[in-house]
Amino acid sequence: MNVYYKKTVVGWWNIYPAGSAEQFINLSPEEFFTLLPQVSRKAFAGCAEIKLEVAQELFGEEVRSA
Repeated sequence: MNVYYKKTVVGWWNIYPAGSAEQFINLSPEEFFTLLPQVSRKAFAGCAEIKLEVAQELFGEEVRSA
C-alpha cells in the first residue's frame, strides 16, 4: 500500500494512506524510522510503500488495497 509522510514542526511524522488527506497517524521519529528505515534522516516529506497488513494495523481494518 502506498503512503505519504510529512515531518511536523516538532519533528514527529504524519503518515497518510495514499489518496486520503483526512486519515493519518502521528509517529515519533523512532517509530517512523522503524517502519520506514529506507527514508533519509534529512527527509521532510515523501512517499513509500508498506505492506497491507502493516497499513491495516496503523490505520484500521477499513484500509484496502487499491
